[in-house]
Amino acid sequence: MKLSEYQQDYYTFTGKLSDISRQLSLAGIAIIWIFKTTVKDKIILDASLKYAATFIILSLAADLLQYTYQSITWSVFYYTKKRNGNNDDDIIYSPEYLNYTSWILFSAKIILLIIAYILIIIFLNSKVMV
Repeated sequence: MKLSEYQQDYYTFTGKLSDISRQLSLAGIAIIWIFKTTVKDKIILDASLKYAATFIILSLAADLLQYTYQSITWSVFYYTKKRNGNNDDDIIYSPEYLNYTSWILFSAKIILLIIAYILIIIFLNSKVMV
């Protein structure tokens, strides 16, 4: 298999993982919403669900920051190269460090979501009698 095919697999899988993490975040919010209680117009959540909701929100924030960072970084990179006289067909290599922040945010959003689901599972486990 060509190296470029591995790179394409990487793009495919990370993109799909981002899509799935967003869907799971919304599903997690729905699960939390189902198990909320309301007393005198105040929403009450079990502590583990409150923390799960916090981790889900942080995961979504990391997702937003990741794509915001990438959009700005690659736009600046492109227009800087363009202003320096490069054409769209030129082969340009980008510095690896431009991806570091993106990787940190990508990893953070997945880890935060996993923690949220562990908390949801702990809550559900405590409520289900077999």
